[in-house]
Amino acid sequence: MSANHRPFARSRRAHRLLVRWPALVIGVLVLLLAQVGAGAAPGRMSTPYGAKGVFSPVARAQVTTLTATHQPSHPRAGAVPLRPMNPAALAAAKRRAASKVIPPAPTFSRPRSKGSSAAILNLNQPGFSAADEGYGVTPPDTTGAIGPNFYLEFVNQLVGVFNRSTLARVNSLDLASFAGVPSGLTTTDVQIQWDGQSNRWIYALIGFQTGNNYVLFGWTKTSDPSNLPGGWCRYGVGTGSSLNDYPKLGHDANFITIGSNVYSDTVPTFPFVTANIWAIPKPLAGDTTCSSPVSAWYFADAAHLLHNADGSLAFTPVPANTVDASSTGYIVGAHDDTAAPQSKVMVWHIASGPTLVADGDLTVGSFGVPPSVPQPDTTYLLDSLDGRLTQAVQMSDPSAGGAEAVWTQHTVAGAGGRAVVRWNELLPATLTVAQEGEIGSTTDHIFNGAISPSSAGNDAAVFYNRGSGSQLALIGAQTRQSTTPPGQMDAGEIVLGTSATFDQETAFQDNCTVNPCRWGDYSGASPDPSAAGVVWGSNQLTGPALFGFAQWTTQNFAISTGPASAPDFSLSVTPASQTVVAGGSTSYTATITPTGGFSGQVNLSVSGLPAGATGNFTPNPATTSSSLAVTTSTTTPTGTYPLTITGASGTLSHSTSATLVVNGAPDFSLSAAPSSRSVGGSVTSTTYSITITPLSGFSDPVTLGASGPLIGALGTFSPNPATTSSTLTVSITSSTPAGTYTLTLTGTSGSLSHSITVTLVVNADFSLSASPTSRTITHGQSTTYTITVTALNGFSGSVTITVSGLPSGSTSGLSPNPAATSSVLSVNTSGGTPRGTYTLTVSGTGGGKTHAVTVTLVVN
Repeated sequence: MSANHRPFARSRRAHRLLVRWPALVIGVLVLLLAQVGAGAAPGRMSTPYGAKGVFSPVARAQVTTLTATHQPSHPRAGAVPLRPMNPAALAAAKRRAASKVIPPAPTFSRPRSKGSSAAILNLNQPGFSAADEGYGVTPPDTTGAIGPNFYLEFVNQLVGVFNRSTLARVNSLDLASFAGVPSGLTTTDVQIQWDGQSNRWIYALIGFQTGNNYVLFGWTKTSDPSNLPGGWCRYGVGTGSSLNDYPKLGHDANFITIGSNVYSDTVPTFPFVTANIWAIPKPLAGDTTCSSPVSAWYFADAAHLLHNADGSLAFTPVPANTVDASSTGYIVGAHDDTAAPQSKVMVWHIASGPTLVADGDLTVGSFGVPPSVPQPDTTYLLDSLDGRLTQAVQMSDPSAGGAEAVWTQHTVAGAGGRAVVRWNELLPATLTVAQEGEIGSTTDHIFNGAISPSSAGNDAAVFYNRGSGSQLALIGAQTRQSTTPPGQMDAGEIVLGTSATFDQETAFQDNCTVNPCRWGDYSGASPDPSAAGVVWGSNQLTGPALFGFAQWTTQNFAISTGPASAPDFSLSVTPASQTVVAGGSTSYTATITPTGGFSGQVNLSVSGLPAGATGNFTPNPATTSSSLAVTTSTTTPTGTYPLTITGASGTLSHSTSATLVVNGAPDFSLSAAPSSRSVGGSVTSTTYSITITPLSGFSDPVTLGASGPLIGALGTFSPNPATTSSTLTVSITSSTPAGTYTLTLTGTSGSLSHSITVTLVVNADFSLSASPTSRTITHGQSTTYTITVTALNGFSGSVTITVSGLPSGSTSGLSPNPAATSSVLSVNTSGGTPRGTYTLTVSGTGGGKTHAVTVTLVVN
């Protein structure tokens, strides 16, 4: 555990008390009669010894939604005790381990780093420190995780967001305010991970107070973690007197998983009760609220102990940080080695329901409790823990046939009685070990390690502390590639930082005196989701004690698992495309990512801009990023333009591309169909269809009007104003002169105005009429009709008139014929004309036009 879990006086008591086995057994037997978790299910029996199988949860816990408080919680300064399964057995194991240490020869010189095939990537920067914390709590519980845009470091009482390009701190907040911890609780044992499957960050920690302990967890609303107060959802589960110490965080496609060791705070010695596993269904994809229901299930309590497959009590279950899309995230726990060396690791996983599947034990190399680590110029020792696993990363390994592999590590006793970091690549589905290796030294102790593959899945980096009686604690790193022999790391070590002095915390009773100086409790390693072959990490160093208080510092870094490359840089631009209206401006961000230790300045330029557009970088040259401002003019042609952004530094040159889309200002165009119409004579009106076509997002109404030299014509639009189309109706009168007329149609919207033309052809014509329309005579008589020629639209010719339909025995005559205005039609019958009613058709032809009228002739 890694912050004050109780009032300081009790923490100190927990340091110096060594519980005898009979007292521990009695305490646990008493606790078995009581429920330690909340809401235990009745009738569920304890897990059978040695059993493999599927187990239902003990209960579903009540989850409380929390809110960021902005009220920092400052626990009393203190060194937090390491809580093992059996304190007395651990103390004895530490004494045995110390007795086996072979001191180096007096002429020993401090080891120096060998040249490594890996590269630091120019990303190795200080993280947090005890000075940032403002009060003395030790150890820092350093952990970190890398995401697509940020690196996050969490330590005891502090949360930080860092720029992944520079590792500069973007934002930070104290842990209690960040987690929205209920009043009176102190926070510790924080964990942070990037969950690429849900595109979120997730965290876990504990809040403690005697009789009022909490498991705390949460996640970001989106992929952006930088808004620490407002961009996260926070939850808590009260566990009463059950202290879920040393919580370890993991996840898969369906669940967030937390493993812990449960201790009872009802007894001053905090006896171990059981290991525990929590399963929390992940939030729905795209849910950016914190109001959706949240469930938390747990699988062990005092009445339902968690066992290994051989029947021994499980200890420190570590869920894996699953970085691929696997729906099965494994949980691993080394058997407790405080009483005797062990060679088993227990494996579980969470299945739907949720249910806990006990997969079984797998066999690894024998391991035992490591010795504490000596320091130069002092008798104070550094804590190397008790052989427990501290973190795990899972993803498929192409070198193992694509099987899901869990990479994990612990500090154990090694050759020469020195501490080593033992690492394993486990294949949980088959309960086998893909490979096993050690980071050791013939002179120094190796401890506080963290291993992770890169996103390639078959390479890895391990980070650790190295120290001895002649070597101040430093942070070291080693890497392996897919071609490295199994169980080995590539030659050489990268030194990422060295402590300024030895750790000597005299302010805390029993820390650094009876017990070793608290260190760790763990460190962080995670694969870069955006770059195969790159692993990021965080670890601890220390500086001179201040008034006896710890002055730990942390270091954040990224290294390549492959051969070191020559100094170089890559160039990227965001966003990939921008759209601008001609006459407007927009911007892009060009990012320079150094590799191989590159630290030079890069001169930036852009090509492919359209006519009338300019591009300027600020700053230029640049070392990390630059803003490209693109300005267009009103004359810049519309279109889509590919841009090339080029960065040059010495002989190095790299380019990247972006797109600029130039749109015209919102506008419209007009069209009419048909473009010409004809009227005249009896046809006195016609229509045109007017279409309004919006351009560049135009959506306003357009007011339409018509103009032209047409005399006596009337034009109307319907509807008017219009947004998409309108009908123009043009009417003429008989006095409208014949001719071809051009009409101008205009559409206006605000300051925009466009016109088109159409043609109207007015044809000259005439009409005929007769009076009277009917005559009655007796056969042998005659009668007359007056035929009138009426000129229309300027008709001026003569009309030739004919008549048809006369009965037999009759004749007709027209005078005058041709006629300009009128003619008299005479009809003469004879005595032989049959009686009847006859329809006479009178036709007139002139000027290429023919019209007819009818009259009736009745012969009696």
